[in-house]
Amino acid sequence: MFQHNPVPIFTKQENDLLNIHCNPDPYVIHYQGAYYCYSSGYYGINVLRSDNLETFEHMGFALSEVNWVSYWAPCVIYSKGLFYLYYSSIPKGESDDHRHYLQAAVSESPLGPFTYKKTLYEEFSIDPHVVEKNGNFYLFYSSNDWDGSMTGKTGTTIFMDCLDDLLTPQKKPRLVMAPSIEQEIFSKNRFGDGKDWYTLEGAFYHEQNGLGYLFYSGNSYTNQDYFVGYALCDPALPLEEAIFQKYPDPQTYFPLLGKDPFFSGCGHNSIIQGPDGEFYIIYHGRPRTENITPTRLDDGRRLCISRLLSDGKKLAIAERGGTVS
Repeated sequence: MFQHNPVPIFTKQENDLLNIHCNPDPYVIHYQGAYYCYSSGYYGINVLRSDNLETFEHMGFALSEVNWVSYWAPCVIYSKGLFYLYYSSIPKGESDDHRHYLQAAVSESPLGPFTYKKTLYEEFSIDPHVVEKNGNFYLFYSSNDWDGSMTGKTGTTIFMDCLDDLLTPQKKPRLVMAPSIEQEIFSKNRFGDGKDWYTLEGAFYHEQNGLGYLFYSGNSYTNQDYFVGYALCDPALPLEEAIFQKYPDPQTYFPLLGKDPFFSGCGHNSIIQGPDGEFYIIYHGRPRTENITPTRLDDGRRLCISRLLSDGKKLAIAERGGTVS
């Protein structure tokens, strides 16, 4: 399975506001025998459907609002008959990406349309992953450590907050991941103050083989060297008490996913169990065979899927292949 990356995508719908092939930050769920993939889009949140994870049909936008643009990194969770969508966006005309605030929307269908319900934080907050464990809900997301007082390095990093319900964070975020290596630098001297800006984003929590894994993306999605790493925790502990340790250690660069002869800028993943019972990592990458001038509708990021291999604490990716469909 999955020897063709990027994954083939088709559509029966025509929409001048989307490019069906550009699906950054993919997040996949399984519901009633089908797989639904949600991804970032400038004019709305893309939703794709598949019966087998081999090919997807682009179904249009799960959410699109007239006065909002730049929809980033959706996450969807199903609970008690409703689908909850978490994402960030900015008002039309806004140019500062740090005005991205986490929001929540609800639908009775995985295809939407989702209806906005609430803004969760009134500060920069992106890349949500909501996790249910032992009857409790937790929100992983990224926010800024502007002065480096929390991590020792200025930049964007990963926090976790407990949820009172699926629309109500406690707003007592706990730092769970700190930058630690040069490969996580988004931009050197980014704001002209002599400080390098680090970025850890795209958190995704997953349990397998008696271990808890927190995946993250480092660097910048605009760079060729964007990569996925992961940290480990003891899943026997409640998530609000879990300590996450980068694998193999905080000082070692050990990308699970990164650029290779076929793709660059690989990152921002989710995990799903396939129809064969194996776990698969879903991510975006830019095919080296494509020469794309970035636009609002297409910055080159394509949907990719690879089998996730595990050997105790060590994870690896099965051969990704180099066929571009």
